[in-house]
Amino acid sequence: MIAYIRRIIPHPSAFILIYLLITVVALNNLIANFSTALPGVVSIQASNEIQPSEFDIFLWDIWWVRHAVFDLHVSPLYTNYVVYPFTSPLAGHTLVLLWGFISAPFQLLFGLLPTFNGIIVFDFVAAAFLMYLFARRRVRQASVAWLAGLIFAFTPAMLHRASLGHLDKLSTFWLPLVLLLWDKVSESRRWTWAVILGLCLYLSWLTDFQQAMWAMLLLVPYAIFGTRTNTENTDSTIRSASFRGHTAPANTARPVRREAPGARRRGGCRCPRPTHLIPLAALALAAFILPSLFAPLPQLLEAGRLNYPAADLQHAAHFAFAPGYFFAPDANGDFSIGVLLPLLSLVSIPFIRRDGRRWLWLGIAVLCFVLALGPYIDIGSTRLPLPYTLVHALLGNQYRTPMRFATPGVLALAMLVALTLDSLISSRRRESRHLESRHLESRRRESRRRESPPTLSNSKLPAFIIVLLSLLFILDYQLLRPFPITRMPDYQAYRAIAAAPGDFTLLDIPIGVRTGFAVVGRGEYLQYYQPIHQRPIPGGYLSRLPGEITDFFFFDPLLGALTLSQALPSQAEVDARLAQLIHDWNIGYVILHRDMLEPGRVRAFGNLFDRQPMLERVGEEGPLVVYRQK
Repeated sequence: MIAYIRRIIPHPSAFILIYLLITVVALNNLIANFSTALPGVVSIQASNEIQPSEFDIFLWDIWWVRHAVFDLHVSPLYTNYVVYPFTSPLAGHTLVLLWGFISAPFQLLFGLLPTFNGIIVFDFVAAAFLMYLFARRRVRQASVAWLAGLIFAFTPAMLHRASLGHLDKLSTFWLPLVLLLWDKVSESRRWTWAVILGLCLYLSWLTDFQQAMWAMLLLVPYAIFGTRTNTENTDSTIRSASFRGHTAPANTARPVRREAPGARRRGGCRCPRPTHLIPLAALALAAFILPSLFAPLPQLLEAGRLNYPAADLQHAAHFAFAPGYFFAPDANGDFSIGVLLPLLSLVSIPFIRRDGRRWLWLGIAVLCFVLALGPYIDIGSTRLPLPYTLVHALLGNQYRTPMRFATPGVLALAMLVALTLDSLISSRRRESRHLESRHLESRRRESRRRESPPTLSNSKLPAFIIVLLSLLFILDYQLLRPFPITRMPDYQAYRAIAAAPGDFTLLDIPIGVRTGFAVVGRGEYLQYYQPIHQRPIPGGYLSRLPGEITDFFFFDPLLGALTLSQALPSQAEVDARLAQLIHDWNIGYVILHRDMLEPGRVRAFGNLFDRQPMLERVGEEGPLVVYRQK
């Protein structure tokens, strides 16, 4: 199949198109409703149940960056447009700052929803193709490298994160890209490639801090291993040259410079001495750190001084990758890498032997999955602390999802499996060519016998194995399942509010404020409508907020009632407090969402706003009741 496509489509377009086809199959419903739907499921109902999808926060992210930079001309790293009136630093929030900048022109050309969905498609294709390019430099068979891209990019965890709309965690293409750039630095010995590598690490941080952390987790041992290998090659070259020098005749002609075996790599680039890589690595590190001193590091340090709730170790253990998930994945796809990849990895171990490259990737995989196991593991009545405990402390007790360390671990396992498959297939082909040279005549005679049953030739067997494994991974990863989507109601009321003159705040009822650690009220996903009306709102979802902000919305007598956390105060008190709130926050419109409230609350809030002298009812649209400040 792959060979046929490569004959009709120029390489590497064939592989990009195949990955794109797999992405279309995996995101089926989203692709079919590309401009009207978003990933995941959001149920608008009178319930305190936490919504399983979070596309609202990341859709808001890319809109806010564009709106702040190009419309408001302010820093996108701070906002009071959600959780108004507080100004919240966004350096600790999952802002996907880079995607906001890159997507800005596409938002204007195609709209916000198609741009958001386009980023998801790009993430899958780019992760798969860049993984193919990286693996292709290490294996002889292009089809094996293609399989590595499939294994890495389309795991159940990635599909689950796509269904949540997590643009930050989907952008795993940075991991193979960083490794490819290190190869370029090592081979070319050019400072320009070192700077590009450092800038890519910085851009991965602007996508999400986790991407930069995972990239470094892979890059450091990979670079050290490459340097050690180069050292051994250099030492063996010196010993070989010395031996040749002692045995050469006295009347030898002018010395000719000789390259050691293995000193040249594909493309004719000489392997550098390890000492040449140290300043290049330092330059790459400087190119990574220096821009971060302007953003987002100062803003992150500033945010770190706020009273963010800490994630305790028990909370982190809840989001750990349990050992049983390797062969019995959890129903939550975020905790799954499938079953086939762990099985093939186990089968690959006996074939490693003295192959240092495969030991490297196995070691990296073990390191990543040990971190993914979380802060401790219970064996009977004994609790054993694990290395993640140190990582948790180094990250300020803010990183609460250790199972995500499985992402770089999957890349390492994909390389282990790819190198093993490539070795076996190459050995098989060498044996096949040897047998064919010895038995050519007999095979010719056998091929003329029509009565002989059809068999799979040795030359086609490797291709058959790769196609079979590809299909098995597609089934194991459950890429054929219907992809969950949501179509949010398109209310014209929000568009009318966007066209209204003046600067004012919009109050959606009920108010919902959510962080990665707490939820107050319900309806935080109404943040989805802010790119339409473009007015500040008291509700919203930011991954990090100080505890005093959520306490304010919970304990304030009026806001506690509007977040459904407290009962309404007495009529005189609540009327006075509402009038003061409208004045202080300059509330221009109030929208009552009746479909998100129980009937008794609909009546209570309706009476509250109907009798408020500063408001007038201006209309209804479906479940919405719209009030405007007089």
